[in-house]
Amino acid sequence: MRVCSMSGRFGAWNLKTGITTGALVLALWPLGGGAQEALPLSELRREIAEIDASVAEAEAQKAKYGAGLISTLMEARIETLKLTRAVLENRVAGETGGAQRVIELPVARPDPELADKILAEILAQQKIVAAAEKEAQGASGLIGAVAQSRAETEKLSLANLRGNWLAATYGILLPITPPVADESSAQPAPAKTATVQSAAATPEGTEAGPDWADAAHPEIDYSKAIFSQLHREKFTIHGWWGLSQDRAAIDDSPKIFGINVSEYKEGLQLSTPKLYVSCKEGETSVVFDADDYILSDYNVNTVPVTYRIDGQDAVQDRWSKLTSSKGGGLFGAQGQRMIRQLYDAEKLFVRLTEKNGKTHDATFQLAGGQAVFDAAAAACGFSTLDLTAADYRAIQTMLNSAGYEAGTPDGVWGAGSAQAMRAWQAENGLATTGAPDRASLAAMGMN
Repeated sequence: MRVCSMSGRFGAWNLKTGITTGALVLALWPLGGGAQEALPLSELRREIAEIDASVAEAEAQKAKYGAGLISTLMEARIETLKLTRAVLENRVAGETGGAQRVIELPVARPDPELADKILAEILAQQKIVAAAEKEAQGASGLIGAVAQSRAETEKLSLANLRGNWLAATYGILLPITPPVADESSAQPAPAKTATVQSAAATPEGTEAGPDWADAAHPEIDYSKAIFSQLHREKFTIHGWWGLSQDRAAIDDSPKIFGINVSEYKEGLQLSTPKLYVSCKEGETSVVFDADDYILSDYNVNTVPVTYRIDGQDAVQDRWSKLTSSKGGGLFGAQGQRMIRQLYDAEKLFVRLTEKNGKTHDATFQLAGGQAVFDAAAAACGFSTLDLTAADYRAIQTMLNSAGYEAGTPDGVWGAGSAQAMRAWQAENGLATTGAPDRASLAAMGMN
C-alpha cells in the first residue's frame, strides 16, 4: 500500500460519520509496477458533470429539511460525492498536466473484474433508487418521512458504489460512508426552558405576581389562595394547573400528578370540581372529581358522563366509578386517548349524571395543560400524538434504518420498539421516554 499527501479544500474524512473536517486534498499516484487503465478525458469529465448534478440536487433537497436523520443522510451523500469528484478532478489534472491536489489515501492495484461487477451493482441500485424516489414523492406525513429516509439511504448506497467502482478502476481505496448520524446530532440538546417563568417578566403596566406564578399566563389571577396552597405543597404552576413530579415508592418509576383548579372559587362554596391527570406505576388516568357524593347503580362500575371539548360535538360516554363515589375517570389506554384529545384544546365541559338524574357540571380552562400532558406521557411512555398503526410502522422502519433495532415494523409499539427509541433518544440528548413523542419526532425531521 502506498500513501500520498498534499493539502486543499476538502476536510479530513471522519470514518464514523462520513463528514469531512479540516483541510484535505487528493492526488492519485499510480502504484509502481501496476499501470492503471486510462479513461478518456471526456468520460472523466462526463462523470464529474454527473456528480455535480447529483450534489446540486442533494443540496437543494437538503435545504428543505431541518436537523434530523434525513438531513444527515443527505449530508453524508453530498460529502461522499464530493470526495469522489475530487478524485476524478485530480485525475483530469494529472492527465492534462495541471496542478494536483492530494489527500492521504491508501492505494492498491486496480481490479478490472471487480470494477465490472460493481458496475452491474450500480445499474441495479439505480433502479432501486428510482423506485424509492417514486415512493417518496407519492407519500406524505410520517409515511412520507420514512420513504424519504429510505430514498436517501439508497442514494447514499449508490454514491458508495460509485466510490467502490472508482477504487476498483483506479486502485484508490475511498472511505465508505456508513449511514449513521452526524456526531453533532449525538450531542445533548440544549436544556428546555422551564415552563414556570419569573413573574418579573410580567408585561409593563400590570402588577407583578408571585415569583412561582406562570408568567406565560398573566390573565390568570395567581393571588387566589388555591395557587399559594399548591406552591406550598411543592407543585409547579402551569396556567390553571399544579404539577407534582416524584417517584413511585414501589419501583421508583416516574410518578406525576396534575390538578386543574380553574373551577376554584374564592369564598364559601359547597363543592369545588377538579380535573386530575396522573401517571402512577405506569398507569395513566384522567379523573373528574365532582367533590360531591354521586348516587349510582351499585351493580355497575361505571357512571354516565357527557363531555365536550371546545366547540366540538358533545360525547356521551361511561367512565369508571371512583372508589370515593365522587366522580369518574378514564384509565390506561382510555386515559391516554383523552389526553391526546385535550392536548391542543382550550376548555373541557364535563357533566356527570347520578342514578336519580341529578347532574354535576364543570367547565375546565385548560391553559398550561400541555406541560402536564407532556409530563404524564413521558412518565407513562406514550405519545401525545394520535398516531396510526401506519405511523408506528414508519417510525419503526426509521429506527431500523438508523441502526436502532426496533424489530419487524408491525405497527405495534411494544418493548422492542420502546427500547430502540430510548437508545436513539439517549444518543440524541432527548428525554428517554421510549415513546415516539413530539420532541423525538421533530428531531427525526418528522413534522
